[in-house]
Amino acid sequence: MKFLFPLVVFSLLLLSVNIHAQTIVEDQGLKRFELSVEFGSGSALENNMFKTEIDKVQASPELFFNIAMHVIVDAHLSFGFILEGYSQTIRNISVTSPDGQMKNENFDFACNNVGFDGRWTFSKGIFEPYSFLCVNLVSGSLQNSDLGKLLVEGFSLGGGVGTKLNFSESWAVAIEAIGFLGTAKWQQKVFTNSTGTSFNPSSAGLTLGMVYRRGEI
Repeated sequence: MKFLFPLVVFSLLLLSVNIHAQTIVEDQGLKRFELSVEFGSGSALENNMFKTEIDKVQASPELFFNIAMHVIVDAHLSFGFILEGYSQTIRNISVTSPDGQMKNENFDFACNNVGFDGRWTFSKGIFEPYSFLCVNLVSGSLQNSDLGKLLVEGFSLGGGVGTKLNFSESWAVAIEAIGFLGTAKWQQKVFTNSTGTSFNPSSAGLTLGMVYRRGEI
């Protein structure tokens, strides 16, 4: 019974927030522009980044991100530009230095999907579920302060689903699940013992972040 009172208070507070947010959403006009910034976790399909026969390195995202700018056409349709991808630090890779010595190095890797997407919002309200499709250029890099930078480039298709929780006319929280399938290539073989230049940029992630809207339609 000692938990009953806090539970009732929390339920009434949640109901109050819901009614307030619903009233805001019903009274407001559509905003023209929407910016979202989200971060989360994900996974990648590439299991041999450097195409070596031994000491294979798997792509393993440490930070998955999702940044988008949309132009809202009507209550359901919007189009936008997106920057989505992941980054990771690859540690203790054995390389041969210019003086011929073997040593372990760390590399910073990033794989980005930069493109254009179309989004369909199923319903307007305090919760706004949606789905989207995107077409992207893949742009990534492998970097070490001593050894320099090597680029990877390609193409990907993506899509996903999400929902927004509206707090006011301008602000919302969004959660989104997204996946990419694509193909890419390194500029050249990463190491002398690499067997090829192909790279699989396919990945999937779950992100959470803030949404800001402005400008009346």
